Amino acid sequence: MSDCFETRETLLEVGDMLAHIKAAAPAPVGVERVPLMQAVDRILAEPLVATLDLPRYTASAMDGIAFAHEGHHCFRLAGEALAGHPFKAVVASGEAVAITTGAPLPAGCDTVVMIEEIVVSGERVELLKPDSVRRGQNVRHAGEEITIGDRVFEAGTLLGPAQLGMAASLGLAYIDVHRRPRVAIFSSGDELRRAGDDTTSSLFDANTFSLAACLKRWGAEVVMTDILPDRLDETMAHLSSASRQADLIITSGGVSAGQADLVRDAIQQLGQVTSWRVAMRPGKPMAFGHIQQVPFFGLPGNPVAALVTLMQFVQPLFRQLSGWRHWMPVKWHALCKQPLKGRHGRLDLLRGRYHVDSRGVISVSVLQEQGSHRLSSLYDANCLIELPAELAACDAGTPVTIQPLGELI
Repeated sequence: MSDCFETRETLLEVGDMLAHIKAAAPAPVGVERVPLMQAVDRILAEPLVATLDLPRYTASAMDGIAFAHEGHHCFRLAGEALAGHPFKAVVASGEAVAITTGAPLPAGCDTVVMIEEIVVSGERVELLKPDSVRRGQNVRHAGEEITIGDRVFEAGTLLGPAQLGMAASLGLAYIDVHRRPRVAIFSSGDELRRAGDDTTSSLFDANTFSLAACLKRWGAEVVMTDILPDRLDETMAHLSSASRQADLIITSGGVSAGQADLVRDAIQQLGQVTSWRVAMRPGKPMAFGHIQQVPFFGLPGNPVAALVTLMQFVQPLFRQLSGWRHWMPVKWHALCKQPLKGRHGRLDLLRGRYHVDSRGVISVSVLQEQGSHRLSSLYDANCLIELPAELAACDAGTPVTIQPLGELI
């Protein structure tokens, strides 16, 4: 059992928190075989090794005529080769066949001239620019892109449109991917109600919905969502049940120093908290640990802080659980358009809006409203501006690092 809740004044550096999370993250979740049509945005579980050549045969890259390059200017048209109906005879010297893009190159041919550069008169074909013709032009050779035995994709590859198209080209109907991590998400507090409940004295729970929406975009299967009451026995029962159903448990609220913040007490009895309170704003009251070997994050209750800590700390572990190898967050450099102020010794993540001008220069402005309870400030923003712990302020025109919000807005 961890005693880290007792050292409440100690703030963990952001880099140290990330290192703890990376070291403690379990292996990717299990593997399943899915139809190729259902594999978009899934993570490849095994290397994909080619069992076919691509192209599968030597073919024409153009509509035109195919022939043997022997210096002839005129040819007798011997037939045609279509993509689905190849020309099966051998093309003799001085002969040519009409050919379409993708059609197998007939035996006896090594060159293709596009249709715009020939003149056809009956069975006679003449080249318009014979001196410009090169042997082998406009020909796609078998195996020039992929050969049998090539490792086309490594395990951990995100399967997007191009990757799925390649897999289909290699004849795959099914593909092995990592299972979607199962996630349980809880908000905490008797003051919360679900949207739709008839209430005038309580608050509607927003965090469960926003956190779940973001995790689903990342590929999660959300298996449990609920509100944890301000009763220790019921909170423990919910979290214990989640540890038997989920690969990752997330709570928001309940891990600060308030009298009714029972999540931390429940975790102390059910598992272990290894990291607590991070030197970052928003997001200081955050915990990381395990419940029955299942990773646990206790996020702040303020809605902006909950989403920002999800992006900064939960996302790296979730990507690792998903099997995504070598994932890195997207960060850009921008010129700040106004002075920035933070607090020395803490990473400030300021909500801002970036703009890319006609020269490709990125500039960024900070939003006036920065309260972590103002969810509107997050969708009014399109990035987070990093003000490092060692820098309490910076002048207008200073280069800064920004994190595009992308999947959060």
